[in-house]
Amino acid sequence: MTVTADRAAQAAKNPRELIPAWAFDLLASDFRKKHHTSHRYTERVIGQMLVFLKAAGQIRRDARKDPAAYVRIVPTRPVDEAWHEALQRTEVYLPISLAFADSVIHHRPVMDDDIRSGAALARTIPYLHRTGLYVDPEFWDAETGSSCCPPECNDMGGKAVTGSWGGLAPDGPFTIRV
Repeated sequence: MTVTADRAAQAAKNPRELIPAWAFDLLASDFRKKHHTSHRYTERVIGQMLVFLKAAGQIRRDARKDPAAYVRIVPTRPVDEAWHEALQRTEVYLPISLAFADSVIHHRPVMDDDIRSGAALARTIPYLHRTGLYVDPEFWDAETGSSCCPPECNDMGGKAVTGSWGGLAPDGPFTIRV
């Protein structure tokens, strides 16, 4: 049996259904105001950002059970721009992170050879498909080597050493459990 791309796209779940309509609309409104994009494009890029966060969250959950299951995935430039907007809307972003990962999904800007070569994106796409959500090829297929981060940006692949908070907060990665 052969499944066409159109049928496969219809079978995949709409990422918009992952969060309440009011939250999706709020993220879309924020993005549209800053980027001056059409309603259709905005809804699609917000949806793909949710697909990416869902995949990242599942990787985090799996890695807590088995650290060897951790894999670094990366967004494309347009998806990353939507992620930046979502990060600023904390009343929406924090519940998304908690729902998808049981912790905060942190953003660590980086540009490295793994991204420039396309290896990071090639590794990312199968994890997006594993979510069962619609993966819009326009936002993933031609984006090899893109990042929100300028070329001089590098934090050792997201493994930068953080300093002490001097007792104000726990040292190391901070996770909120509910």
